[in-house]
Amino acid sequence: MKANSLISKLLAIVVYASISLWSAKGQYKPIVKLEKISAKDFQVNSPVVDNNANAVILADIGSTDFEGNTNGDLNLVFKETKRILLRSRNAFDIATVKVPVYMGGVIDEEETFGNFEATTYNLENGQITETKLDKASLFKEKYNKYYNIRKFTFPNLKEGSIIEYKFTIKSPYYEHLRNWQFQDEYPVLWSQYQVTIPPIFDYLSIRKGYLKFAIDSVANVFKAYSIIVSGDATAASDIYRFSGNATAALWVMKDIPALKLEKYTSSNKNYLAQISFNLRSIHFSDTYTKFIVKDWFKTAEDILKKPDYSCIRDNNNWLRENIQSIVPDAAPDEEKVRKIYAFLRDNFTCTDHDTYKQSQSLKKTFQTKTGNVADINILLMAMLYNQGIESDPVFLSTRDNGWANESAALINQYNYVVSRILLGNKVYVLDATQPRLGFGNMAAKCLNGFGRIINKKSPWIITLSPDSVMENRNTAVFLNNDSIQGVVGTYSSNLGYYESLELRDELAKEKQEDYAKDLFKAYPQEIEASGLTIDSLKSYDDPIGINYNLKLKFGEEDIVYFNPLFDEQLKKNPFESAERLYPVEMPYVKKSTYTLNMEVPKGYKVDELPKSTRVKLNEDEGMFEYMIEKSDDNIQMRCKVGLKKATYNPDDYATLRDFFAFIVKKEAEQIVFKKIK
Repeated sequence: MKANSLISKLLAIVVYASISLWSAKGQYKPIVKLEKISAKDFQVNSPVVDNNANAVILADIGSTDFEGNTNGDLNLVFKETKRILLRSRNAFDIATVKVPVYMGGVIDEEETFGNFEATTYNLENGQITETKLDKASLFKEKYNKYYNIRKFTFPNLKEGSIIEYKFTIKSPYYEHLRNWQFQDEYPVLWSQYQVTIPPIFDYLSIRKGYLKFAIDSVANVFKAYSIIVSGDATAASDIYRFSGNATAALWVMKDIPALKLEKYTSSNKNYLAQISFNLRSIHFSDTYTKFIVKDWFKTAEDILKKPDYSCIRDNNNWLRENIQSIVPDAAPDEEKVRKIYAFLRDNFTCTDHDTYKQSQSLKKTFQTKTGNVADINILLMAMLYNQGIESDPVFLSTRDNGWANESAALINQYNYVVSRILLGNKVYVLDATQPRLGFGNMAAKCLNGFGRIINKKSPWIITLSPDSVMENRNTAVFLNNDSIQGVVGTYSSNLGYYESLELRDELAKEKQEDYAKDLFKAYPQEIEASGLTIDSLKSYDDPIGINYNLKLKFGEEDIVYFNPLFDEQLKKNPFESAERLYPVEMPYVKKSTYTLNMEVPKGYKVDELPKSTRVKLNEDEGMFEYMIEKSDDNIQMRCKVGLKKATYNPDDYATLRDFFAFIVKKEAEQIVFKKIK
């Protein structure tokens, strides 16, 4: 945003108060200034700190305000003071601090980093010593084209040290109002953030996390702002003033536990207690408001006009000759799509799976056969369009990037782009950046709720929910008596799609012979596995089939304990914690069926057989079935584990944990064979 544009509009501003007043309730008051460090600060007593905490964040206090500058505009002024107790050397890595400083993509002006202090405090013989960081030890590093880093490491570190730093950042980029993270990987005793926003600005704030605020208040405060427009050598500077009711918000959290991530958690970004801001509009006057966040129709139209995406339809005739070597012009549309997709998937290398912006031209991507996810998938869309096949970009946020807000058109929430096409009455979503990914499938990391179609007439969402994808595995084992070899048989398993994809990726790096050795080692000594064959390894649209032979070495033991599930049994409950504060998020819905048909080994009889059982999860959300019976000299068994959904709320965690605990216990049961004498 140009500096003079703000002041020219502000001349007509009518300041008004429209924010209701909420006062902070409760016994807590905000910290205005941290007290001087004392001996008691080196000993922490808090319900969220245990002996395993390598560090404790004693206080983290931040604020953002606005002030006029000399360029006819307003600056953001962000301040932070942070105090940390290092209880163990294992936490010394946080004594190296990196502060991002925005450079701006259009205006080549870096935010100003200043008022910097960093001090290490140690308690020695009852006395507190201070070691200040030499400011010459503050380094500037380039992070990317948008950010530089201010980096520093505290001196004189010891177990038990307290480190404290403070700084101020002044920024002309008021669309980049700093977010605030209350929670951390270490417990936090006090985290406070205050934001005071002039009446002309409207920010959309988004809160995440499950923790409650000790203070959560918004109030109107009268503020006056002075903006200076510097004159040239012959003219004096002009000063413009405006005032009104600014919005002052204050958030405080106290005794914040460290975030402990467990299995089946998509991203800590979804659960860390934090607040983020997006500039929604600027109210210049009663008759003029500039909207920064627009509706999805206008946002999609703006995106498609940018060079990154206009190249899909513009100036790409050079592709035609290259496409003819991949698929003939007369080929049906579906054949064209499949062959173009396979060409890109099998011959191009993705260097960055975390962006929706191109890094280079389409020609360079085609020539070098490398590029980021946007480079390759935009090339896919351009090649399809060249062949008369319409496709739309789809923006999404991957699981590790966290959830995107479904309603607000906030582009910075997204970090990935794929293509949506319509063939006949079927809709396909394609991602050509994932090696060995089947046509129309999405990588598991993309199953994060939804994707947004970038189409100016129909910018709708499409479902990319883990609950909509079923991963189905079927395994069958047959064992019979052989007069020479004893008990022999076969193992056959059709894997689920994502398990197949994982195996394909593994076998792209490892020889099949080595994989077989590792697979067979999992069996106990009395079971010999051999003759591995893998079906459909190169047929990426199909699930993989695994087949091999089995031989059981019963020997002369009087009693043999035999687990009919072999290595298929669930040996450990994936949900170990007694309680969980956030949802269980599996990447897809899982279902497995295991069957066993077995002759009773010659010379033995069945002494004990597990009992059949059937257990439901929350009535209709899952089923475990263990059915086993003996008929004459044959044993038949069927074991099924099926879940109806991939995501379970914290309220369902206890029953989910108990459900899997029951499975672990039941699947450990054995058939007892006794030698006939």
